[in-house]
Amino acid sequence: MASTSMMLEWKAEGRAEGFAEGLASGMREARREDLLKLLRVKFHALPPELTAAVRGIDEIEYLTRWFEAALGAPTLEAFAVMIRS
Repeated sequence: MASTSMMLEWKAEGRAEGFAEGLASGMREARREDLLKLLRVKFHALPPELTAAVRGIDEIEYLTRWFEAALGAPTLEAFAVMIRS
């Protein structure tokens, strides 16, 4: 049987992992919302498939790349081309 100290250590590790996962999830959601806000402010109405695509991105790197593309794109069509390359 595991000792009390070992069980407490496992519990602390579990909390730390859960906290890290929750933090990462929150960061992804904030970046998604920032990207969608930028796109709406800059290009107004967004196609539903674009909104769905943004909501489906799980990697921070992609969200960052798309955000930077949105900053530089003069049109929604140019944005679409930039994120494909």
